Amino acid sequence: MKKETISKAIGEIDTKHINEAMNYHISNSKASIFRRPLGRSIIAATVCLCLLVGFGVFIPFGGLTVKAYAYGTNEEISKVNTVLSSGTITDDGEMRGHPLQFYLVGKDIATIRFSCKNQWIDFVDWTQKRDEYGIGKNFSVSYGEDESEYYYLTIDWVPKNTIRELTDNKDSVIKNLPIELREDIIVLQITYENGRSATKAMKIRLQDNGKFVASFIDYTITEQDEFIKQPDSPSISRDILYAEGDDAASQNSKGKPSYQLALSEKEIEAAKVVAMDYYKNTVWQIEKISVTADSNSRYNNTGIEAEYSAGNIIIFDVTAIRDRETENRTISVARADNSAWSIINEGF
Repeated sequence: MKKETISKAIGEIDTKHINEAMNYHISNSKASIFRRPLGRSIIAATVCLCLLVGFGVFIPFGGLTVKAYAYGTNEEISKVNTVLSSGTITDDGEMRGHPLQFYLVGKDIATIRFSCKNQWIDFVDWTQKRDEYGIGKNFSVSYGEDESEYYYLTIDWVPKNTIRELTDNKDSVIKNLPIELREDIIVLQITYENGRSATKAMKIRLQDNGKFVASFIDYTITEQDEFIKQPDSPSISRDILYAEGDDAASQNSKGKPSYQLALSEKEIEAAKVVAMDYYKNTVWQIEKISVTADSNSRYNNTGIEAEYSAGNIIIFDVTAIRDRETENRTISVARADNSAWSIINEGF
């Protein structure tokens, strides 16, 4: 603690209380060192010690706190239910925007382990310095001491199970979905640079109107939280994760499907319209959009793109602009048994 802070703190003490303490006399029947000059020194030292310790007691973890904000809108997600304006889902399974994409603000975060219970999460590092994992359930992210980078480390919650149920089952509507398709939790196990740790949780709930509410709270892990015990997803090399590939023809000759050739130009154009409509509700301005190569590893994303066969899925490479900066993204559009196209994945 700076000496200026200590002086200020001591200056806040009413002199009346100091005089009372210095002139206080105890009963003659009880001998005490506080009557002696040395006793007064002990009192003064004790007061200073209490001040020093007190600041650490009343400020949890020495001021090490973490807050969550919705990416794109920069709206803080608080302890009470926060209605998210970044994305919605309709009764027929169409997702508009990102229901929940968030970043964290804090100080001296070393690592955070993210664990999602019912749905899926995707981590994107806009600084391109850290490992990424594709769509997964559990993974650990290194944050580091540069707090200015935290804004660019985003977690995208992907409710693909809910979208699939609403898309595939024509009798399903939001209000009739089971609880595991309407509610979810992401547990954050935080480790700070000084060795301290904390546990937080992001709770998400889908309302009947297709909007989402979220709350960011302190959390205690229990024996019922089996999903936290799942192993972390292995990191994926950026060369593989974002490979556009220029050997599609040779791969097709080995029996791998050609996603583009499996669709007519009319079908691809219809899927592209759905992709463009998606970006209208985001912070991105689209400069260019084109069909990706068949060798793009995103077609092999377990639990998302890999669930769709050629003829029912197409992925586009997108050149997008935000805040005058250009980014390369991808967006996956799929359909179930030749039904309507819908967005199933989007990201860096």
